[in-house]
Parts: sequence; structure tokens; C-alpha cells
Amino acid sequence: ETRRAKATIAALSNVLGQLESQIEPLLLQPLAETVIGLEPIQQIKLQTVIPYVVYDLIFIYLKTRGINPLTHPVVAELARIKQYFDKIKGAENPETKRMAIDKEAAGRFIKHAIAQAKAGAPHSATDIMQSTSNTGGSGNAAVPAKVTVKMRAREAYLRELSQRGDASDEDMEDLPDFED
Repeated sequence: ETRRAKATIAALSNVLGQLESQIEPLLLQPLAETVIGLEPIQQIKLQTVIPYVVYDLIFIYLKTRGINPLTHPVVAELARIKQYFDKIKGAENPETKRMAIDKEAAGRFIKHAIAQAKAGAPHSATDIMQSTSNTGGSGNAAVPAKVTVKMRAREAYLRELSQRGDASDEDMEDLPDFED
């Protein structure tokens, strides 16, 4: 086991040396100067990779100290940063994104349209002809709006006001509210 541990430590030391040589150019100048010369997507990648590397090094440090890193908050941070990597991939390949369909909402729209169409649908061929001629002959008859109890009450109230001849703006503001 000692040989295996020594080999692992040597490999880790080698990898950390390589990492240090790769990070060194970033450390020679301020991050703002490094980022300014990059494309926007490259800036995002760099600013996402840096915290990932830091948290990953903390993860490795915890392991070398005998602390279980899976119980440490660093794991949650690594998972959060991985989500950013997924977002970056999505931004780089927008054509692979598929449009999501909300099946429940689509079902509600369809049921509502069918109910409205049944309620106001023409029943005979002459009714169909009249409805298409009223809509400009396009064949797409407009679905009538649902008439609510409140709408009927308002119409009756306005009719009463107009018959009395005293329909004014003040009366319009005091209209009663009715629930369906």
C-alpha cells in the first residue's frame, strides 16, 4: 500500500505542477486585462473555469487531509458551477436546443377552444356560409367570446341607464361587481 500511496502522491504532484505552469500566465496580469482580449463566450468560459479549479483544488486538499469532501459545502459549489458549464454548452449550440411544449397548457387551450367552438359553432351549411361571409370569406370563423354573468348584468344596467336618459360617467364608475 505504501508504494501505491507514493505513486498516487507523485502523480498528484506532477499534475499540480502542470496545472501551476498552465495557470501562471493568468496570474502574471490582472484578470480584467486577461479577459478583455477574449471573445464573450471565451470570457464566460474563463470566468467559470477559474472558480471550478479553485473549488476542485479545495476538494483535493480536503481529501489529502483525510476529510470526506462529500460532506463539505465545496461539493455543492462544484455542482453549481457544473450547471454553468451546461448553460455555456447550451449557448454555444443553440440549434441543439429543442422547443419545450407545455402539454398541460396546450391541453387546456385545446379543450377551451373546442368548448367555445361547440357553444357557438354553426350547425347547417347555410350557417357556415353566413359565418364565412361575415369574416371576409377566409373560412376561419372567429370563435365568439364567452359571455359571463357579469357581462350580462353590466349590459342590463347600461340599458336601464340609457332608457332613463341619465347615463353619466359617475354612474359608470359605480357599477356593481358580480362573480361568475
